[in-house]
Amino acid sequence: MVTVITLSVYFKQQFIEGRLKTIEAEKINYESIIDQANDAMFVIDIVDGRVHQCNPSAATMLGYTKAELEKKTLFELQPKEFIEKSSSTVADVWEKKGLIFSDIPFITKTGTTIPVECSAKVAPFAGRPAIVIYARDITERLRLEKEIHDQSEIIEEKNKDITASIEYSKRIQRSVFIEKNKIKEYAPESFILFKPRDIVSGDFYWFTGTHSAAQPENELLVVAAVDCTGHGVPGAFMSIIGHTLLNRTVNNPEIATPADALNFINREIKKTLNQKAYEAAIRDGMDIALSVIDFKNLSLSFAGANNPLYIVRAGELIELKATKQPISASSDIEPFPFTNETFSLQKGDAIYLFTDGFADQFGGPRGKKFMYKQFRESLVTVQNLTMEEQKKQLYQILLDWRGELEQVDDVLIIGIKI
Repeated sequence: MVTVITLSVYFKQQFIEGRLKTIEAEKINYESIIDQANDAMFVIDIVDGRVHQCNPSAATMLGYTKAELEKKTLFELQPKEFIEKSSSTVADVWEKKGLIFSDIPFITKTGTTIPVECSAKVAPFAGRPAIVIYARDITERLRLEKEIHDQSEIIEEKNKDITASIEYSKRIQRSVFIEKNKIKEYAPESFILFKPRDIVSGDFYWFTGTHSAAQPENELLVVAAVDCTGHGVPGAFMSIIGHTLLNRTVNNPEIATPADALNFINREIKKTLNQKAYEAAIRDGMDIALSVIDFKNLSLSFAGANNPLYIVRAGELIELKATKQPISASSDIEPFPFTNETFSLQKGDAIYLFTDGFADQFGGPRGKKFMYKQFRESLVTVQNLTMEEQKKQLYQILLDWRGELEQVDDVLIIGIKI
């Protein structure tokens, strides 16, 4: 009986000693982890703020030895003007069992104030409740954030200046273009749907005519839809050149047809943009649909540089094809003459000149291009509407197709009802 009790006591003693060794090993392992942590750690007394324990990172951050730091209180390590706030924060940590804050700085041994980000929670220490604070010096982070903020402000100011310049460029560009609604002086049943992608546009419309209320016997309208290389500022520069060259075709006795006009522009743009042999050649240009409409004799003359012209008659769409070459400043390839096409019109015909922005817009359920086939179908489906209603409906079709996607290019459609 005595032997059994002795063995039981022995085994219990062995278990307790083993458990103590395990606890001691875990404690050593835990302290090793804390000692190697990059963040500073403080164990603070809940009553008087005394530092019960800290790790080497805390001592290094504040410039003390570990032994020196463990003789301090939390309130000695913070600026005097923050003592009240610090006491309130300690109370909040106790009440909420945890808190993250970065509005109370620490003071180093040399008196330097450093910003810190702290994570605090309530935890037992030596049988008493204490607060464990993990602190990180965020001086470098704040410096980088300020640098980023300052750079952002500089960029924002530059963007404002650039945007203001482009906005002014828009005023200049629009002053060169004819007012859209003036086309109704020559063709009352007409519209111009013009939606630039950016502030300024590489697409532009152009028209002139001889018909007015004072001269009803002359009913000619010369109209063009032009798509210059690029969009935004580069396209806008090219649009001014294109507009100027089109104006030069009006009173030129050598120009009798739209094809003559395109051939003239193709020659002149090379001279305009490649005058200096020592500079790199400019290869930009434009696609144009150019037409002369004779309302009196019901005839149409057309020439296109890549861009065709559509006529919708009695629910059927007729395409007048363009010459497959652009107006180009490049002199690498010898251009061939643009071809002219004439067409007999009927009352009720609807004529459409356009650029590629509508057909090239991405959208729909699969994020694909609208495409010309769907564009032609859309023109046919709106024929029961007035021209102004057609303009609104076509724009709504574009918006519905685009959805949340960005507009990818300038959009221009000119519609004229005979």
